[in-house]
Amino acid sequence: MTVRVTLVSPALNAALREARFDGDAPLDRAGERAARAAASAVPRAGLVLNGLSLRCRETAAALGLAARPEPALTGWDLGRWSGRRLDEVG
Repeated sequence: MTVRVTLVSPALNAALREARFDGDAPLDRAGERAARAAASAVPRAGLVLNGLSLRCRETAAALGLAARPEPALTGWDLGRWSGRRLDEVG
C-alpha cells in the first residue's frame, strides 16, 4: 500500500506580513485570495486534516477542503511572544 502525505502551509495574514508572531489571527484578504487561487493545485485526498488555529481552518476552507481538525497538528504556544514583532523578542 502506498500512502501519500501532502503538507500545505497555511496562507499568510497581516501579522505574518509584518513579521509578527501571529498567535491565532485570521487570514487577511490577500491570504484568502492566494489560498483560493491555489485550490486547483492541491491534490484531493481521502483524509484531510488541519491544525486547530484559525489560520489553518480558514486556509483549508479557502482551498475547498473538508478538513478534520487534528490536535496533533497544533502549532507551538507563543506565550508572551504572541503578537510581537521579531525584532521585539531578539
